Amino acid sequence: MNRIATPCRRICRQDPDAGFCVGCGRTVREVFLWFDMTEEARAGVVEALPARLASLPPERCGAGD
Repeated sequence: MNRIATPCRRICRQDPDAGFCVGCGRTVREVFLWFDMTEEARAGVVEALPARLASLPPERCGAGD
């Protein structure tokens, strides 16, 4: 069984307006529960991350930090 690795990029900064981390795109709850989630739940989170991160204005994104 392949476990989905954490998407953490070590840019741990929650954007209060967006409600998720500007580095990985996860909410505080998702970060906290990551290792207790089922693989299906992790896959669902990972699937949502690109759209979340793309929704950030460039000046608030974690790229380049």
